[in-house]
Amino acid sequence: MGMESYQQGIKGEELAEKYLSQLGYEILEKNFRSQQGEIDLVAKEGGFLVFVEVKNYSYRSLGKPAAVIKKSKKESIIHAARYYLYKNRIKNVNCRFDVITIYRGIDGSRKIELYRNAFFVN
Repeated sequence: MGMESYQQGIKGEELAEKYLSQLGYEILEKNFRSQQGEIDLVAKEGGFLVFVEVKNYSYRSLGKPAAVIKKSKKESIIHAARYYLYKNRIKNVNCRFDVITIYRGIDGSRKIELYRNAFFVN
C-alpha cells in the first residue's frame, strides 16, 4: 500500500467514525487486530455489537463497493470478530457486520454510504 492509499484509508476511517457517531453509534474500538485479521471499527448501535469495514473508492473505481469485499476478507473480519468477543469475554450479544463506503469524486467531494448487515456468518 502506497503512502497516498494509506493516508486515504486513515481519512476514510475518520470520516466513517464521525458519520457513525452522528447516526448514534457508540464507537468502542478502532483498528482492532488479531492474528487472523483486522476490524476497522467496533461499535454499539441499537442493541447490536457492530463490526464495521470501511472501504474507500475513487472516481476511477467500478462496481458497487460493498459487493467487492472478497470472501477471504469477510472470513478474516469474522475471525477477528470472534477473537474480539473472546478477548473481551462478551457472550450472548447480537452482532452484525456493516460496511461503510466512501466514494471520492473527481472534484474531491465525498459520498458516504452505510450498508447495515452487509454480510453474515454462515
